Amino acid sequence: MSRKAEGFAQWYAATIYPVFPNTVGRMFSAWNVSIFEAGILAGFLLLILLLTGGIVLTLIRSPLRRIYHSRLTRGFLCLLAGLTLIYTLTCAINYQRDGIGAVLNLPVQTASKDSLKKLNYILAEEMVRLTGDPDWDYRILSSWNPADIEAEAVSAMKKLGKTEPSLSGYYPKPKPVHHSEVLSAFGIEGIFSPFTMEANYNKAMTSFLIPFTISHELAHLKGYMKEEDAGFIAYLACRESSSKVFQYSGLFHALIYSLNALKAEATAEEFNEIYGKLPEPVRLQLRYIKEQSTIQTAKWKAATHQVNNLYLAANAQPGMKSYGLMVDLLIAEYADRMEAENMNILLE
Repeated sequence: MSRKAEGFAQWYAATIYPVFPNTVGRMFSAWNVSIFEAGILAGFLLLILLLTGGIVLTLIRSPLRRIYHSRLTRGFLCLLAGLTLIYTLTCAINYQRDGIGAVLNLPVQTASKDSLKKLNYILAEEMVRLTGDPDWDYRILSSWNPADIEAEAVSAMKKLGKTEPSLSGYYPKPKPVHHSEVLSAFGIEGIFSPFTMEANYNKAMTSFLIPFTISHELAHLKGYMKEEDAGFIAYLACRESSSKVFQYSGLFHALIYSLNALKAEATAEEFNEIYGKLPEPVRLQLRYIKEQSTIQTAKWKAATHQVNNLYLAANAQPGMKSYGLMVDLLIAEYADRMEAENMNILLE
């Protein structure tokens, strides 16, 4: 119905879906640990125990082995059906809802080289303005504690909710993944759990990336499942936050997306001209993030991307390219500034 009946997914997202974060999310938010992570670990251990039991009964030719295998198979199928139902109700339907661009009435168009150059000039200027403030100190990017970041992320999202109703309401507590080194190995910054209504993040990644990541996962909790939507909402939340750490995190991620898009379209001279306008510490951090990404085991990262592509395709999304669509939303957000006469003169 969400894919074929026009308007159904948007109606569902606005009327039925909010029940889940307001109930399940509220219930699990009381726990400081990730229930999603704990559930995966518990499920893995239970699976080992059940399989071991089945193997033992088979080896000793117990008369109970057929009953055991039958019940185990039926139990697994019932669990799979239940999880599929939960996933459909809390996640899959929302992939067909109206995107944030339509909700905010943004004039979204496919990016051109000219618009990409303008966008990167604007973002570079914003970064220079932020880091050029007399009160700015790069040390604040690593001096925040997790509790402050989590609280500010919720506060920033609620602030957005005052102007956009679909982002208002209750937000569960964001939670770090205890075994974050596993996420780092796969190049994963955060995970939204549709089964426990949790926003989980990788606590082992570079600290100034965390504010954007948490905001991104909280956007998923509001039913914006498309990656470009969640990324753009996270950018807006970080930009409007009173915290300079959040403003920096949002700008830094926006630059990663926009610079990557520009590099694919512009000449090396055009790219380096804009890239050179960024403060040297920002360029160093961009290179560091790129190196860290390269260091990650290529085999695991490639496998993760392949699985993610299959997942997005199963939800009628354009694979990993959906992450790049955030640039189109950023261009639409700054459309008025791009039309300014001094911007056109600058590019000429």
